[in-house]
Amino acid sequence: MSFPTRRGTERGAVGGDPRSRERRDPLGMERAVTGSDARPRLRRSTLTGEWTIIAPARSRRPGGRRGEGTGGPCPFCPGNEHLTPPEIWAEGGKGRRRDGPGWDIRVVPNLYPALDPSLPPEGAGGRRRELPAHGHHEVIIHSPHHNLTLSRMDPGSALRLMRAYCLRYRELARLPGVKQVLIILNQGREAGASLEHPHTQVFALPLVPSAVRRELARWRRAASRGCPLCAAVEEAREEGRMVLENRTFAALAPYAPRQPYETWFAPLRHVEDFSRCDEAELLGMAEALRAVLRAMEEVLDDPPYNLWLHAAPCDGADHGHYHWHLELVPRLTVTAGFEMASGLYIDPLPPEEAARRLREATG
Repeated sequence: MSFPTRRGTERGAVGGDPRSRERRDPLGMERAVTGSDARPRLRRSTLTGEWTIIAPARSRRPGGRRGEGTGGPCPFCPGNEHLTPPEIWAEGGKGRRRDGPGWDIRVVPNLYPALDPSLPPEGAGGRRRELPAHGHHEVIIHSPHHNLTLSRMDPGSALRLMRAYCLRYRELARLPGVKQVLIILNQGREAGASLEHPHTQVFALPLVPSAVRRELARWRRAASRGCPLCAAVEEAREEGRMVLENRTFAALAPYAPRQPYETWFAPLRHVEDFSRCDEAELLGMAEALRAVLRAMEEVLDDPPYNLWLHAAPCDGADHGHYHWHLELVPRLTVTAGFEMASGLYIDPLPPEEAARRLREATG
């Protein structure tokens, strides 16, 4: 009989215990994923009706595994443009060469995409429905500076970033087969960012995701009484939950937040489509985001956060009852079993108090 030792079992002395490899690599990320198996695909659950993207290639992201560092040079820093796919769009100085340094903002395809434009838009029907994950997955690199977060950008740079958001949204929303464009910013490892260099991801999806569908359905039912978000802005003013308001934008603590310090940003003009955003609204959006993020840095000691933009689907239907907006959630608490089991969130901080603290920090 052989006994395990600190170096593994007798069997593992040569090739290692396969069970040890499974514990170290539970998702099988050390094994190559190639060919058709690596192509992303959408599957709809027969139990819940929810969609999931199966994207094996995402496992190869730098820092994609728990406890794993990124290592190596930053692919988003100037001089390392060869480490990213060829750029889609960039803004920079005159005479700059494509895929070279000298840019101010740069947009590239995600090297480890959850969506693939080369896949056909059709898929298998029936009860167990599967679709090729046809779509686009882009990365907007905010600036050449490795540690320049959105909160620390100067006003002009932040406005340029908002313009880039709108430009990519407009371009992708026009493409055949695209039903929804999502813009998300994950800041910090705890919020899901695999690279430190500040960047935003843009997803052009072949379907309307459930989070947007739920908002659309609820707001459509309430349309006879007016826009729920327009009403929420007015209620926030009256109830002490307004964080700040400028000429075109409002930042407010929602009445029933999911997390402490959750903040919503909405244009004061009721409009469903982000592509219709004008220059004054982009400026107001940049000002509001910078101010609130700086306040969170002061109050919460620079927390990791998730920021995303919801706008009406680009499916040709009438969504005039909808109101595009951004949602900001600092990662201060852990979503645990109760939240996942019930869909109910527990927030230990009243939103009125959170709004007061942020409002005071914005000066």
